Amino acid sequence: MKAKLFSFVGAVFAIAGGLQAGTLELQPKESAPPTIAQSEPWQFTIAAPGWMAGLDGTIGVRGVNADIDVGFDQILQHLDMIFAMRAEAQKGPFGIYGEVIYIGLSDNAQINRLINNINEEVNQTLVDGALSWRLINQPRGSLDLVAGTHYTNIYERLELHSDPVAIQQASQRFVNNIADDLRSRLDQDISNSEFLQALKSTIKADIINRIGNALERHENRPEIPIGPLGGRIREEIAQRVEQFIEVKKSELRARVDALVERGVARREAVQRVVNSAKARIANQLAVRLNKRLSQTLSRDDYWFDPYLGLRGRYNFNKVFYTAVRGEVGGGVASDLMWEVEGVIGINLTRSIFTEIGYRALAVDYDNDGLLFDTTMHGPQITTGITF
Repeated sequence: MKAKLFSFVGAVFAIAGGLQAGTLELQPKESAPPTIAQSEPWQFTIAAPGWMAGLDGTIGVRGVNADIDVGFDQILQHLDMIFAMRAEAQKGPFGIYGEVIYIGLSDNAQINRLINNINEEVNQTLVDGALSWRLINQPRGSLDLVAGTHYTNIYERLELHSDPVAIQQASQRFVNNIADDLRSRLDQDISNSEFLQALKSTIKADIINRIGNALERHENRPEIPIGPLGGRIREEIAQRVEQFIEVKKSELRARVDALVERGVARREAVQRVVNSAKARIANQLAVRLNKRLSQTLSRDDYWFDPYLGLRGRYNFNKVFYTAVRGEVGGGVASDLMWEVEGVIGINLTRSIFTEIGYRALAVDYDNDGLLFDTTMHGPQITTGITF
């Protein structure tokens, strides 16, 4: 009996041992931990930043600078078009960020001189793209390291509209005075250098001063953030008039020299020839001035600024949070570029949020005849959706 009992107990233990051994063999081998792609889904954010920014600083074109101090109220008065969109994608610690801002502005001004009026246009495009890596990720907050590039495109255009009547009058007055200067050279035997000096004085009195300082004053303190594209127009006109008169001087002088002929009848005949020559030269000059003072000046500049930065967020609770970011770059195209932003956010629903804050973007760019040393800053209201 005891022998049978011991045999039964031994059989039970043998079966249990065999089952346990089978169970261990059926257990799967230890596997690698899941990757980011396997463990966490993508999270996307699309938002529209309403940046109510003004701009101040210095914008220069070919060495002529303008003092820029344009508030957001002036931006609204001259606004033609605005577009702003921001998109983000986050998967685990890895993130992608992109933003596009476009602002189109225009202005016009009455000059009332040889230049009657002007039209100005400036279009500014800002594109920001970056990759981020989450350094700290806690229920209350997070901190990301960001590396990206900032693209800036500035298109400026100035349209000049001349006053043909004023130009014709100024051309006639100028040619008459030049003829008198040539006669003085004949009578007084003045040198060519003295005549050239008199020529420059006459150009200044009859042409340059009648272009006026109104254009220069307007471009030095514009109503929109645009560089002084016409800042050297008076110098260029003076050079072209001087070159024109140098070409026409021999023809005009030949007519004036003929006045030496004696005899009243002869002098009257010669005077008619001189007047005809002066009228022809004045008309030719007026055509050239109209062309130069009715032109469109424009330039299109763009550059890229790589940057590094940090972006942080702190959640007060499930509804309210605060977020900040700071970026510093440049050294490739611009000398320096920096941007800062701070907001208070509200989660209106699980997907929709609104942020209210302040933002500033500064650029110090000086290349290819353009100086763009400005700071764009102002409050910002952003509304977006997360999914």
